[in-house]
Amino acid sequence: MLLDQINLNYLRIFESVYRTRSMTQAAQELHLTQSGISQHIKSLEDSLEVKLFDRIKQKLIPTAEGRKLYDDISPQLKGLESALLSVTAKDHLLRGEVNIGVPEVFGLNMIIPKLVQFANMHPEVRFNLHFDLAHSLNGLLLNGVVDFAFVDDFTMDSQIKTQKVYDEVLKMCCSQEYFKALVKKGHTEGSKDFYENCQYISYEKGEPILRRWLQQHVRGGQYNLNVRAYVADALGISRFIINGLGLGVLPGHHADKLIEQGYKLHIFDTKGKESKNTISMAAVGNRSHSAAVQSAIDFLTQSFQK
Repeated sequence: MLLDQINLNYLRIFESVYRTRSMTQAAQELHLTQSGISQHIKSLEDSLEVKLFDRIKQKLIPTAEGRKLYDDISPQLKGLESALLSVTAKDHLLRGEVNIGVPEVFGLNMIIPKLVQFANMHPEVRFNLHFDLAHSLNGLLLNGVVDFAFVDDFTMDSQIKTQKVYDEVLKMCCSQEYFKALVKKGHTEGSKDFYENCQYISYEKGEPILRRWLQQHVRGGQYNLNVRAYVADALGISRFIINGLGLGVLPGHHADKLIEQGYKLHIFDTKGKESKNTISMAAVGNRSHSAAVQSAIDFLTQSFQK
């Protein structure tokens, strides 16, 4: 290949000489001597076996070959510079893609607003979000599909390290219409009988989240729950709730968002004893991160500490 026979520095020097039309200015720009610049241009011409500049009355006039070479290599040199900067960030601008795994509702309500702040500070950074649950995010982390993820108390693979960032308050909710209908039937909120006469929407079989909430706030032993639907997503749970199917547990930030949007929810009183779901940031322990990814991790972690 002809490229193997040419010092790439010659092309950078040629680009500067052509652009400035001056070996003196090119020497100043590249921190070289004028004689060194002249020798490099001569070496490039010898390697290509073409003349790139005519010297007429102490002026540099590009030849047709010189003009063609400049037109061809100038965008390529700029592209190479951009590629190098994208992996080194030596111009102090963060660049690149940040791949994040997160449960959908937590991502929509809590992560995306923070990412918008980060994006406004770093316009060259792009985001790729994967909405999924912890057991799926575990595999995406191990396979390198996501750089880091937000997960609940699911037991992750031993290679994955977690750091607690947020306590998600869990609220038992139903539509106000559904609650009024229960009261009309003579059921008194707070009793075991009341909750056993309700319909429920659960995230999964066995109803661990529902039963944990009831044990913490109502007690009364085991409950016979009439579960009408299962959906492994808080958005789906909330759709069933606002349409009056029954009770379900929602993250507090999502219940608050629904109320802000005008949905009429009844939030069951916990008398100050909140149920919480710990959210942690998770990443493979020995994996290196780009500057953009590490900065995003630091920014998000610190934002939850405020």
